[in-house]
Amino acid sequence: MPIPEKDIKKLWGLAAGRCSRPGCEQECIRFLDANDPTVIGEMAHVIAKQPGGPRGQAEGGADSYENLILLCPTHHTEIDKAPEGTFPAEMIHQWKTAHEDRVRRSFQSPRQPDKKTLGETIARLLIINKATWTQYGPESDEAKRNPLSNSAQIWELRKLDTVVPNNRKIIGLIQQNQDFVDLADYPVCAAFIEHAEGFERNCHTRTEGVPRFPPAFEQLVNRYAGLQ
Repeated sequence: MPIPEKDIKKLWGLAAGRCSRPGCEQECIRFLDANDPTVIGEMAHVIAKQPGGPRGQAEGGADSYENLILLCPTHHTEIDKAPEGTFPAEMIHQWKTAHEDRVRRSFQSPRQPDKKTLGETIARLLIINKATWTQYGPESDEAKRNPLSNSAQIWELRKLDTVVPNNRKIIGLIQQNQDFVDLADYPVCAAFIEHAEGFERNCHTRTEGVPRFPPAFEQLVNRYAGLQ
């Protein structure tokens, strides 16, 4: 049976789309061609599906988040081809936990020195999100031109490894620097937070009525950054 979609999303999202081998963290979507991104990340089983496979057990390993780790092809091959006992299951689980903890800590947003810096920091994150949406989103030129392209697959993964983490950072920046946000502007920030949280929920479980990104938030951020 294939790996359930919910487990793929959880694994990819918590790893932020990067190899979980300590010291690697290679992006698992690479531009091997100038315009056509390729998913190189591999969802490796900690306990092999078959008893005779790497780190195999009599009952075999499950196709579940708990028994999977996101790796680049090199390190997937490394753990599976190394002599037995080189990479025990306990070690691989430790890699996964440590990597996901690093990703989680990266969402912690630091205190900003002033309103302008806050605006600039959020603006950069919004620019990345907008570029990702424009390139791969369901309304992108490629998705409209060629419905059979891999844009939909790339968008599903990019939402988890780029847009959602950036949205979390923006929410953290707002919360950590509330005193720099004018009270009259806070409803716009609240609208963005509602959008971001709904967007993340929808990434994992199809949800109706998710608020769209509020354009007024981008205008607010640009104003704070001195871009208007």
